[in-house]
Amino acid sequence: MKQLRTILSLTTLLVVVTVQAQQVPLYSQYYFNKFIYNPALTGHSGNTEANLIGRNQYIAIDGYQTAGAALSGQLNDGNIGVGVYLINDASLFQTQNSVYGNYAYNIDLGGNNILSLGLAAGLVSNRFNTDNFYATDPDDPALQLLNNRPGAVLDASVGANLKLKDFNFGVSVPQFLGATQEFQDYQQSSILYDLQNHLMVMTSYDIHVNDDLVVQPLVLYKNTRNAPGQVDFNVIADWTKKGWLGFGVRDGYGVTAMAGVRVAEKARIGYSYDWSNGAYSQALGGSHELLLGLSLNNKSDEDEKANKEEFDKFKKDIAKKHNNDLKEQEKRIADLEDELDRVKSLKREKDTVVIVSKPAANRTERPKSGDQKISGQFMVVAGSFSEEKNATVYFNRLVNKGLSPYVYRDKNTNVNYVHLGRFYFKEEARKFAKENTGNGVKLWVKTLAE
Repeated sequence: MKQLRTILSLTTLLVVVTVQAQQVPLYSQYYFNKFIYNPALTGHSGNTEANLIGRNQYIAIDGYQTAGAALSGQLNDGNIGVGVYLINDASLFQTQNSVYGNYAYNIDLGGNNILSLGLAAGLVSNRFNTDNFYATDPDDPALQLLNNRPGAVLDASVGANLKLKDFNFGVSVPQFLGATQEFQDYQQSSILYDLQNHLMVMTSYDIHVNDDLVVQPLVLYKNTRNAPGQVDFNVIADWTKKGWLGFGVRDGYGVTAMAGVRVAEKARIGYSYDWSNGAYSQALGGSHELLLGLSLNNKSDEDEKANKEEFDKFKKDIAKKHNNDLKEQEKRIADLEDELDRVKSLKREKDTVVIVSKPAANRTERPKSGDQKISGQFMVVAGSFSEEKNATVYFNRLVNKGLSPYVYRDKNTNVNYVHLGRFYFKEEARKFAKENTGNGVKLWVKTLAE
């Protein structure tokens, strides 16, 4: 029995060493939950979002499943990101349960550049799945040792991310504290399970193909002690309000294909499949992963009512100012016409030339600096809403961010557009949208009918 116990203990230690590279759960669709790997990215989407994750890895073998739930958002006008996530990660011989709370602080560097610092703190509990161990003697003390429940230990992760307009570069260290769990039996025999420090480097770049399509190449490097480093190469094509397609290559593992759709602007459903390669690919099988997401509304009904009243007052003020400007322009035109008639009636002396300029009633020149940006065919849109109350909510959110938004209602489609200005030249509008996208605001250009 002593020999069996020794063999079983050595086998267990081998399993522990083998799975050290998998102590941090493996995902394919982390495009939507980057803050799980780097706490500095908590709330970076600018919205309050909830996600559910389900993954069945190595479908040819029972026992490799991962399930999780994540919630994240922003506070203090986007300066602070907060989040929480829960993970159940099971392999054939070992299961890990964890819960973390995330905090990120965003430092505005100007010019749409942001430095983010993040911290995650939580509890982690591991146990061995002894039902999957084979032992000739079911009463062997080694099984009792592995059946022990040592309880949860405190863990933390740290991270930083630098955003330079469309480029992101982040570094994080999951399981930063390197805590240890001790499995101990009544004979004081024990096995130590260490939470290994991991190093993760994530970088991405947003390529704005057009107003509705963004392509993001994304690279993730993972490394930990006693395991080789691994690199993920991903490319995700994301269509605004429609869905996404993605393809990835995981070094030493296989390839991934992913796709998803957005429903009613708030919900999203995503799926990915991994094809493993190598000598054991047929025996292991591929991996399924499902993502369910929801964008939540933070405002209460009372807040929406107050915002609507403020929005209605703003619209009235804009309309009043517009009418006053129009009356002033008409008066100016009338004065110039009177001046023209007066000059024509004068008896011109010899060699005297009088030149009179009559302005057109509809100006086609671009507004000068300081003018209200409510003219022009090309509109830089921050959000579009079928319901006016939702436009009100988003309008006030932009005001709280220090922006100066406007509202345009399309009478043909009854869509309310919250925008940051209109331009006479499309290139100028696209440049303005690119320079001001960020801090939770994604801009695109809409061409209005002439």
